[in-house]
Amino acid sequence: MSASKMHKDKGFGKRSRYNTSLIARFRTKRQLEEWTEERRQKGLVWRFNTRYDSKVGLTEYWHCAVTEQLNINIVMRKKFRDSDDDEEIILKEPKNKALIERKRQRKQQNRNKSSIENLIEQVTSKYDTLNSPTFIANKFSDFPLSPVTLKGLKDSNFTTPTDIQLLSLKHSLIGKDVVGAAKTGSGKTLALLIPLLECLWRNKWTKFDGLGAIVITPTRELAFQIFQVLNNIGSYHDFSAALLIGGTDVEFERERLAGISIVICTPGRLLQHMDENGYFCFDQLQMLVIDEADRILDMGFKQQIDAIIENLPKQRQTLLFSATQTKRVEDLVRVSLNDPVFVSAHEGAKNSTPDQLTQSYLVCEEEDKINIVWSFLRNHKTKKTLIFVTSCKQARFLTEAITHLRPGLFFTGLWGGLKQGKRMERFQRFDEITNKGAAMICTDIASRGLDFVGLDWVLQMDCPPSVDDYIHRVGRTARMNKSGEAMLMLTSNQEDAFVEMLKARHIPINKVEVEKQKLFSIQMKLANLMIPFPEVKHFAQSAFVAYARAVYFAQLKAVFNVDSINFEALAKSYGLPLTPRIRFLRKRGVNVGDSDNKKKTVADEEEILARISSKKAITKTHLASKMLRRLGNSGIAKRKRFAESDEDND
Repeated sequence: MSASKMHKDKGFGKRSRYNTSLIARFRTKRQLEEWTEERRQKGLVWRFNTRYDSKVGLTEYWHCAVTEQLNINIVMRKKFRDSDDDEEIILKEPKNKALIERKRQRKQQNRNKSSIENLIEQVTSKYDTLNSPTFIANKFSDFPLSPVTLKGLKDSNFTTPTDIQLLSLKHSLIGKDVVGAAKTGSGKTLALLIPLLECLWRNKWTKFDGLGAIVITPTRELAFQIFQVLNNIGSYHDFSAALLIGGTDVEFERERLAGISIVICTPGRLLQHMDENGYFCFDQLQMLVIDEADRILDMGFKQQIDAIIENLPKQRQTLLFSATQTKRVEDLVRVSLNDPVFVSAHEGAKNSTPDQLTQSYLVCEEEDKINIVWSFLRNHKTKKTLIFVTSCKQARFLTEAITHLRPGLFFTGLWGGLKQGKRMERFQRFDEITNKGAAMICTDIASRGLDFVGLDWVLQMDCPPSVDDYIHRVGRTARMNKSGEAMLMLTSNQEDAFVEMLKARHIPINKVEVEKQKLFSIQMKLANLMIPFPEVKHFAQSAFVAYARAVYFAQLKAVFNVDSINFEALAKSYGLPLTPRIRFLRKRGVNVGDSDNKKKTVADEEEILARISSKKAITKTHLASKMLRRLGNSGIAKRKRFAESDEDND
C-alpha cells in the first residue's frame, strides 16, 4: 500500500470546512479497504469520495479523497459501472447534519408513537374488567395501568393499594367523576394522582396541548407534598408540572406556565393567574382534582373555588376528596361534578379514627399547659412530636421561648404568618428527621393531608374548635397502618362537653391523670428569658391576647367559656410580670389587667425612683427606664424623659 503526497486535483483538492484533504492512490480495492479499516480502528471517521479517473486511464488505480474529522455520521452508497473492473464506492458525510438528525428523531418518534398507541389500546381494552364482580387487585400491577406509571409506583415503594385507592380507581380510571371520603392517612393522594397521570397518558398529552390537569389544595404545605409525590411516581412520564402557591414570585411563574401540563396549587394563586396571566391557557383541561375540599371551604375559599370552576371547561373529569363530608361539600359536589360516584373506604367502620391510633386526654388548668408541654418534651426526647395550638401568635411565642431554653431535641414551629421560604424549610427539615427526637409547634395549617415521616405523637395543647378538627389533627400520626399516639389537653369546664362529642362520633379516648408534683416548672425561666430577649416578652403578650380572643369567638360555647379563665395565673405561666390588657373584653364589662396594672405600675415607679436617688453619677431617666423595662413596664413617657433631659442640661 502506498499513498502519494498531498496535491490538488480537480474535484479533490478544493478547500472545505474540514481540516485537511489528502489524495491517496491504491492499486487494488483490497488495499483501499485495509487502509480505511485501519483508520477506523483508531477511532477516526472519514469522508470518502472514490471515482474512476478517465484522464489517467488507469482502471486499476483507485482514487480516494480523504478528510479526517471526528464524530461524523457516514452514509455509504455503492454504484456499479458498466465495466466489471470498475466500481465506484462513495462514502460521504451528509451536507446538513441538523436536517438528518431531525429526520432521525422524527423516525424514532413515529416508532415510539406507534408503540405507545399499541400500549394504550392494550391498557384501555382491560378497563371493562374493573367493574367486573370477579376483579381483584392485591397490588397495583393488577390494575390496567401504563408501564411508566407502574414503574414510578414501584420505585417509590407503592405496591399494595389501600381501600380508598381500590374503590376509587375502579371508577376514576374509566373517566367517571368521583367523590371520595376516607379516614386520615388512608392514601387519598395516590387515589387522585394515579388517574390524573393515566388520563394524560391515554390522551398522549404534550407540552403543546396546554394545561391538562389541576390539583387544588387548602394549604401550601399540602400542595408541596403532593407535588413531591407527583414527581416521584410520574418521573417516567414526559409531563411537566408546576407548583403555584402564595408567597412566591408571580412574575417568575407567569411566563413559565405556557408549556405546563399539570398544576398543583392553592385556590388564591390559581385564581390570580387565571385573571392576570395571558400565558395561562386551560381551554383543553382534562381533569380537575380538589383535595381536602371541606378544609378549603372552611378556610373561606368558597368564592375563589366558585370562580375557578366557572372559568374551567364543562367537559372534564372531576375528582373530589375529603376526610369528612359536610353540607358545604355537598353543595360544591352538585355544582362542580357531573353524575359522580360516591366512594367511602370506611363507611361501615366502627371508629372515625384509625384503629392503630391510641388516644387519651388529660384535665389541667390553663396555667399548667406550658409546664406540661415542657415536661412532655423532656420525657420524650427520642420521639417525633407534633404540638397543636390555637393561634399563630401562640406558635410563635412557644417556638421562640422553648428554642432559647434548649429542650434537648430538635425544635421548630410552623404557622401561617411565616414567610414562604421559612415555611418550606421548617416543614422539610422536620419531615426529614427520622430515628431521633424532634418536635414542632404548629397551627391547623399542618392538620390537613400532611404526611410526616415517622411521627410518633400528636399533642394538642388547646382544645380544637370542632370534632372534625380533632380528627384531622390526630390523623397526622398512625398513617398507612402504622401505630401512633395522641394526647389532648382539656380544662375542667371543657371535659364533659367535648368528651361527649367525641364519643358521639365513635372516637375512643381514655383519660389519664397527671401528677403536678412531677411536672417541670419553667415559669421563672420564661421570666428570666425576657430580660436578655425582650422580643420574647412581646410575643408572650400577643399570644396571651390571641388565645383569649380565640376562646371568646369560638363557636362551641358549651366547650369554650372565656369567663372560666384565670387570666392572672395564665399570664404568669407565660412568664409575664403583669397581665396584658384585653381591650375587646371591655365591651362585656371585663377589664382584664387594667386595675392591677395601674397599681403595680405606680408602686414599681416609686420603688425605682427611690433606689436611684442616691446614684448621682447616672441620670434618673437612664436608670429608671432601664429598671422599668426589666419589670415589663413601658417606663416613663417619652415627653417626660425629654423634659428631664432638658432640665439636666440646664
